[in-house]
Amino acid sequence: MNQHNKKKRKAFLGISFPKLEEHVKAAALNTGFSLFFNLLPFWAGILIISSFGNWSGWNVFYKDGEFYLYSCSLISSAYLIYHNNKVKVADLSSVFSILSLILIVVTSILYASLTTNNAPQVTSFIKWASIIAIALAIPLFYYSQIIHNKKSPDIGEQRRGEQETIANGLS
Repeated sequence: MNQHNKKKRKAFLGISFPKLEEHVKAAALNTGFSLFFNLLPFWAGILIISSFGNWSGWNVFYKDGEFYLYSCSLISSAYLIYHNNKVKVADLSSVFSILSLILIVVTSILYASLTTNNAPQVTSFIKWASIIAIALAIPLFYYSQIIHNKKSPDIGEQRRGEQETIANGLS
């Protein structure tokens, strides 16, 4: 291993891990804060139910479509970042932008069908659809934060450096 790689790695319990770049750390921090605050009703619900001992199972947290709403909240924020950072129609941000829109529409329709349908709900479908929606929303949101926090290169500064190099070479 050369000297450059040693600087980029940190050891923890004898295992070397690559050093995380600043925009990845910022994305993780932003995602953590957003998850905490977006899911605050969920966390508060767990705290209140466990405090008063009225536990009736996890379905109290997803049976009315709360996870659909949490998913829409995260995905809509991610969509704005993907949409504003796409370079061309075929780039990865465009694909994630379209995927985010589709997920927003699907989760909104699922939530609307829960609130307007008087028929008995299919609990296992709601459970798994809610879990899948939030499981897709979190990585989409995290990746959008990586894109948002990654600094774009300063092209003007690079060009000035190249011009100086050429000027120094000519003189």
